[in-house]
Amino acid sequence: MRATAEELSTGSNWPPEKGQAITFQSAAGVDTGVVDGIKLGLVWRDYILEDGRVIPEHKVFGCPEPAAWRDPNEVTREEREACEERLVSMAGSGLDPRDRNQAFWAELNQYLAYIYLRFKQPAMDAAAEGPCDPG
Repeated sequence: MRATAEELSTGSNWPPEKGQAITFQSAAGVDTGVVDGIKLGLVWRDYILEDGRVIPEHKVFGCPEPAAWRDPNEVTREEREACEERLVSMAGSGLDPRDRNQAFWAELNQYLAYIYLRFKQPAMDAAAEGPCDPG
């Protein structure tokens, strides 16, 4: 079972705060940046760095294991619709979703993870109970 964001935020060094330097895994290897803000997405927290990069919490070194992910059933309709509107706006403005350290990629991954977890959850729960008896 995954811990909740509230449980993880009780640690003395977690989560990183605004102005704190963090080290994280990037496509180029290990990188660092200074936190400018923290955003709770549909599934996990994203750290917005001073240079504009957006780093998912599970990529930050020192993140508790397992990383806290929200239960998709706790995401409100308003949150989901706001995410969809941001994605439509970003796509309409010509942003490239392949730029992996920018807001469009972060928002798209949050949305995809949310949809996956929302619709996969019942099947995963059923599989955890074991196979059905065919006879």
